[in-house]
Amino acid sequence: MESPELEVEMGAGESALRRSTELNGEADALFDLVQQKRQLAHNFAAACHSEQELAEIVRPLSVLGWTVLEDRRWPGSKRANVDFLLVGPGGVVVLDAKHWAELEIRNGVVFRGDAREDDEVAKLARLVGSIVESIADTGLAAAAVSAAMVFTSHAVRATAVGPVTVVGAGQVVAWLAGLRQRFTGDQVTVVAAAIARACPEIDGDPLRPTPAPVKVQPRRLAEPSPALIDVEAITQSLLESALAGPIEDWMTFLHPDQNKLVRSHWNGPARIRGPAGTGKTVVGLHRAVYLAERTDRPVLVTSFVKTLPVVLSSLATRLSPNAAERIEFVGVHALAFRALERTGQKIRLDQKGADRAFQEAWRRTDAATKLGAVDERASYWKEEIDCVIKGRGLTEFGDYRELRRVGRKTPLQAADRAHVWDLYSAYEAELAEQGIQDFNDLLIRAKAAVDTYPDLFTYSAVIVDEVQDLNLAAFRFLAALAGDGPDRLLIIGDGQQSVYPGGFTLSEAGISVAGRGTVLRVNYRNTREILEEAARLVSTDTFEDLDGLPEPGRRDAEVPRRGYQPVRWMAERQAGLDSALRLQLTRTHAMGVPWGDLAVLVERRWDVRRYERTLRNAGIPHVDLREYDGRTTDEVKLGTFKRAKGLDFKYVLMPGLRTGPPEMSPGETSDSYAERCERLRRELYVGMTRARDGLWLGYLRS
Repeated sequence: MESPELEVEMGAGESALRRSTELNGEADALFDLVQQKRQLAHNFAAACHSEQELAEIVRPLSVLGWTVLEDRRWPGSKRANVDFLLVGPGGVVVLDAKHWAELEIRNGVVFRGDAREDDEVAKLARLVGSIVESIADTGLAAAAVSAAMVFTSHAVRATAVGPVTVVGAGQVVAWLAGLRQRFTGDQVTVVAAAIARACPEIDGDPLRPTPAPVKVQPRRLAEPSPALIDVEAITQSLLESALAGPIEDWMTFLHPDQNKLVRSHWNGPARIRGPAGTGKTVVGLHRAVYLAERTDRPVLVTSFVKTLPVVLSSLATRLSPNAAERIEFVGVHALAFRALERTGQKIRLDQKGADRAFQEAWRRTDAATKLGAVDERASYWKEEIDCVIKGRGLTEFGDYRELRRVGRKTPLQAADRAHVWDLYSAYEAELAEQGIQDFNDLLIRAKAAVDTYPDLFTYSAVIVDEVQDLNLAAFRFLAALAGDGPDRLLIIGDGQQSVYPGGFTLSEAGISVAGRGTVLRVNYRNTREILEEAARLVSTDTFEDLDGLPEPGRRDAEVPRRGYQPVRWMAERQAGLDSALRLQLTRTHAMGVPWGDLAVLVERRWDVRRYERTLRNAGIPHVDLREYDGRTTDEVKLGTFKRAKGLDFKYVLMPGLRTGPPEMSPGETSDSYAERCERLRRELYVGMTRARDGLWLGYLRS
């Protein structure tokens, strides 16, 4: 047996050994900490060197109109810093200086050695969002803010990595110079002042004026209520800049009040409405870009007007190329085709065949006799079926018998409706016999496809523009695509600009926008003189705006701009009107207005063909609105009032107008005639309100 003393000595040795091990461990930890601290110090020293090197490159940009803010705080942060904030002709640019030993960009991903640096990209993207949020009251749109990781250790051509650009220090000036112009000199001053306040110097007083070489004016920052001054100044600067540029630049103009709306959060379907010229479509465009920058799923922008989605697609690319790639711009009928294709369904759409089927139904039934006392024209009853019965997806006579026919002025008794339903049933039988479908069938089947296969449609949001031109079947299809949830469905439109028969209410569609509706009341597009000319046409007409309540034609709108009175030209013959149109176009162009800022708008497609010949014979470059895609070209735009919906032009010329109302058609009743005249007045109103700066009205004496 071992002695007790030996046991004590062994215990003491173990204790000392444990202590020795602990101390060695602490020493190792301290050594690691020292190494980490030394590495951190080395990194900061490298960062300092990198930032100083980049500062030497970007500071001289002040002579090119750029304001350079260095070493600033993140908005609302006490410690996080921004290396450089530049404000200049190309907008606001965030620069993050980098000095990495290894750098590689593979498949749109930044690598540092073998490690992905997604967090660095995401951090810079968050900073951009923070800056935009912090000065949203100035109206600065997110599309005007860019961010770049600038490498002083590598030569890198500007490469997009998600929402961020990766570029070498030697290439950064060329990249900045290549940015499309967004700000004038005055705008640079105002925006830089706002950003200087939101992102103060790291060690400075947030309210202290920024010293040279930064070009922020101390006087503006020292005055009381600087936020109000910033908003007023940038609003005016943005307006003046947008007015001076091509019309496509104007169509992306956003007022600060509208910018707040773009960034709103709604817990359900929302609606934006307001008179012509108040910027509804532009708000929808910026909203789409805003949402697309914050999601990996596509955003849908759609409209009944075929030209509008095409034009908006080009404008979105101007605002944010990266976001535009995640926005799907498509007309509602083309979208319905895609929905059926995605679910493996086919449809035999034949509108000419459908027209023949209706004529056969009209011939085979006694509708002409039974309905002739109301309106002898078969076309009126074709509209009734298309826009009221099938446009609502009705399948039971009882629903039609009790229906309030929104947008239709001709009253129908129960017996009349029964005769219409018989005509509809015969028409459906003819379609089935021929094995063809019409456009309403397309929309109804597309809605059913979405209901059956909802997982195939993954839009993060659906924005519906010119909603007043849709029928209920189309709207239900789009609402199904949006689904339920916050910020999923935005409805944009104005009932006073409805130019098609019939209509519907949101309650019929099962949609409520209570507490989520916004009315825009400031007309930024038209001058007061242009709007007054257009408003006279519809001032005595009432209309419904999807809520089922009649609204007066005369509407209050704030119009900040004044201009010239619209020009009225009276011609005795068509040749004289053609000559006057050519002369007005060439004179306006000779005064410095590009061809591309002029538009000739007419009522019907055959009018388009007539004036296309007039322009071609005069050697005036032009493009049919059906072919216009929103890109700036030096060609006069030519199209119908309906095709121009949602678009803006600096100068609009409208030849071929009547001096009085149209003639009543044979067999047309006073009620149906009044309905047709009212729609025509709304079409003319739409055409006139497309004009921003000037309006020419060419009349043929009746």
